[in-house]
Amino acid sequence: MNVRSVLGSARGALAACLVSLTAVALPAQAQAPREVNVALSFYASAEHGGYYAALAEGIYEKHGLNVKVTQVGPQGNNMQLMVSGRMDFVNGWSMRALNAVREDIPLVSVAAVFQRDPQCLVHHQGAYAKLENMKGAPIRVAQLARGSFWPWLKVRHGFDDSQLRPFDTSYAALLQDPKMVQQGFITNDGFQFKRQNLAMDCLLLADYGWSSYNYTIDTTQRLIKENPRLVGDFVKATVEGWRAFFKDPAPASRLIKANNPQMTDEQIAYAMAQMKQYGLVESGDAAGGRIGAMSDARWTAFYQEMVAAKALPPGLDPRKAYDLQFVKQLYPQ
Repeated sequence: MNVRSVLGSARGALAACLVSLTAVALPAQAQAPREVNVALSFYASAEHGGYYAALAEGIYEKHGLNVKVTQVGPQGNNMQLMVSGRMDFVNGWSMRALNAVREDIPLVSVAAVFQRDPQCLVHHQGAYAKLENMKGAPIRVAQLARGSFWPWLKVRHGFDDSQLRPFDTSYAALLQDPKMVQQGFITNDGFQFKRQNLAMDCLLLADYGWSSYNYTIDTTQRLIKENPRLVGDFVKATVEGWRAFFKDPAPASRLIKANNPQMTDEQIAYAMAQMKQYGLVESGDAAGGRIGAMSDARWTAFYQEMVAAKALPPGLDPRKAYDLQFVKQLYPQ
């Protein structure tokens, strides 16, 4: 073999080697973790268990995501954090997504973890057997709720603005008046009653037709357009996190308590029991293990109810509030 042939063979071998090295390097680059920032709707709790399970058990990492979860206190606004570009995903609820359409805010719900809203009306045991018995009763309702379930209660169940009373998070006013009613969460208030030895009960609004999704996974129109794969991977990983949380809550619970020292194992266990008892997560569109599922019919019906309650104006396109493509990837049928 002459020198020219030897050099040609060496060049060919070198080129093949470079191609091989490039082929090895590209997948490594493609698997580099993608940074994702998430803002909760409140302090870490069982209602956020899927996120913390996905973190604690490496589910986000398995999907190539490096997720940072931020707690937002009662004075915070996670939607503003997302719209300003500081967050990629936030927790939300149906009414806020539809209000975003009205206000031309580019927020979109891409999955619904809670099929049934945990909103309830707290009352003294024996005071009210049914929701209809509360007509005329004094009710402490927060300002945010006065633009969502309160108008619905008025139109659907005959309540009246004369019943409204100022709201705060304590039970002081509730305890002073045996007829007083106060808004609450079915996953939380009952635990506080037991802990403080209070004879109270809750009526779950979802049992009386309140059809809002809650703890939705919300993002921006821009992220859906520019990086739909990231959105899909995050939704899939978070849903897997919820399944892991219900299978074994211990890993997520440790992380929840580390982030929120006020939380206890007993409170987490109570909230999980309520989720299961009332079908908050796995019912409706999510029956049969389809956690996160949503439907056009449910969104449209809720919007129409809010229009009837004069909480939303007619003429909006409710389809701008949500995007089903990512849950359809999880559940094609």
